[in-house]
Amino acid sequence: MQTTADLQLKKVPARIKSLITREATVHHRSMNQEAIALLEEALLARAQRQTPTRDEIDEILDRYNSLPDRSDKPLSEMIEFDELGLPK
Repeated sequence: MQTTADLQLKKVPARIKSLITREATVHHRSMNQEAIALLEEALLARAQRQTPTRDEIDEILDRYNSLPDRSDKPLSEMIEFDELGLPK
């Protein structure tokens, strides 16, 4: 059995209410059911694209920094420039 709790939204912009009403009609749901479904979808999407932790970023940077350099030449020697000083 799922437990539920009351939640009341106040001062919802008219455009948002209209969109929820339209979606509720399309999905044959009440406004309340549609609002819950939309919240669930949004929270799931947010959880799936969660940003990496600082430790994960540090690990990625460590792996990148441990990659060997492909050339010892300075970048200025690897890129040819035209008479205007622009890369060719």
